Amino acid sequence: MDTKCYTVITFAPVQGFIEKSRKLRDLYGSSFLLSYLACAICREAEKNQCEVVSPALINVTQGTPNQIIIARDFPQSIAEETFNTAWQKVVEVCRQYIENELNAFTYTWQRQWNAWSNHAWEFFWAQSTAAELCQEQSDGITEKNVTLITHARRRLNQIKTQRNWTAINWQGESSTLSGTEAIAHPHMTDKTHPLDSSKAAQTQEINQFYQQLSQTLGEAILDPSERLSIPELIKRLITLDVIAKQLNIAEKDLPSIEVPESFVELNRHDNNLWTGWFQGDGDKIGEYLRKLKDEDQDEAKSLNTFSSAMMKWGKNLKYDLPPDRKERAKVQNLDVTDGRIIYAGGDDFLGVLYRHDQTQLKPQECLNWFYKFPEIWKKHDQRITVSVGLVWAGHGVPQRDVLQHCRDAEKSAKKKGRDRLAIRILFNSGNYLEWVCPWWCLSQFLESSPNKSNNWTHFYNDIATLESRHAFEGQTQIALGLFEIYFGQANRQCLETHLWDKDDKTGILGNQPHDKEKQNIKALNSWVINLAKVGFHLAS
Repeated sequence: MDTKCYTVITFAPVQGFIEKSRKLRDLYGSSFLLSYLACAICREAEKNQCEVVSPALINVTQGTPNQIIIARDFPQSIAEETFNTAWQKVVEVCRQYIENELNAFTYTWQRQWNAWSNHAWEFFWAQSTAAELCQEQSDGITEKNVTLITHARRRLNQIKTQRNWTAINWQGESSTLSGTEAIAHPHMTDKTHPLDSSKAAQTQEINQFYQQLSQTLGEAILDPSERLSIPELIKRLITLDVIAKQLNIAEKDLPSIEVPESFVELNRHDNNLWTGWFQGDGDKIGEYLRKLKDEDQDEAKSLNTFSSAMMKWGKNLKYDLPPDRKERAKVQNLDVTDGRIIYAGGDDFLGVLYRHDQTQLKPQECLNWFYKFPEIWKKHDQRITVSVGLVWAGHGVPQRDVLQHCRDAEKSAKKKGRDRLAIRILFNSGNYLEWVCPWWCLSQFLESSPNKSNNWTHFYNDIATLESRHAFEGQTQIALGLFEIYFGQANRQCLETHLWDKDDKTGILGNQPHDKEKQNIKALNSWVINLAKVGFHLAS
């Protein structure tokens, strides 16, 4: 792609209200909102005869990354105006919808909605031209091998450090979700004197407002006990067809209300069923793209190809959920899967495994799918690995906690070497167990013992007894010996050979040994101990 200018754009919420998605329906609304705003910029760029390099595919419902790379000059004034107009329309449509549907209330909250309309986001724009880059390279400011896209991205990162935003002030009670923003209600901006105001009367009005709003939207969208802020309400409302149509979203891109309504199926409190939640992300994407550049591939073309491949992979991930297509074909229904993909906008994804018929999905069935996951991942044909966190969660764990554990489990997989799966058993009490293992030896270790269920019990009991006697401290021979008893000599040899990263394998314990041998001993012992605990609970 021959161009003398690249424009890079991104945006971020000032108050972090996107990151504060503590429930599944909030997460879905956040993803859809980010995609809608990014799509607005991409489509305006195309109208201005610019070419969108990344994202390669513009899809509101599937997810569009909010870092946008555009070939040619896309002026900041047009880009920012497009973004602001799109966001302000979302705010206005949501406000008017509530006022029209709940017209028995008198509304004096306009000022607070206006504040969110004008001060919710930071917008970042940067550009690099061939002439500017050439001059900086001549002056020794920038390395000779830096490309226009890389140069534009660097400029964007510099601009992002210069924060320029206005915080939104508020009074009264705070949202039950975030705890850091005001509860949205009809008279939220009224100025009242403490001696004249009645807290009881205000509370009664808020309760009535949310009861009626919940009846209008349905409890799948808003629980009557919830008290949300303005941005939290927007995240819920934007998933409604009636809102999306007013935003002129194409029919094929409408976020069918069946999606958030179907989250009711995931109410684990009513059915006492455990569920398997997973979150993943591609490893070292930036480094991979730099390698493509070093191989003398056209950076814009390779970035566009990569973006297209990953977004197509994300779009098709739902078709690879268990059971496999052959099993679904037997019951003549390819749409019935044991789970759901919440989002998959590219190399990052979130999903949950469970049975739609309200019977218990066994942990072994989850494991069987993850044994195949490396092959599913390779379908995008990009030479990158993936780290995933799997949380096997009890029915009594609040959804917001499950989502947080998904994020934390994925971070564990990244921290302990990447290219691996972190498995967490999350109990109703909030306690959890975790074991992390590279993909290449996952099934090799978990499936190697005959009469597995019984062996896991013995292995677990032996570990518990030895751990209570502090038998593992200061050496690894007991852990390795016990591992050999239950998993065989060949697996012990494999474990000892591949403890840390090798040229041909991903290290079982991580990227490189710790500086102190004491830490290496502890890491190996912990890995064996956690294998016993996690394996026992998965088998039982």
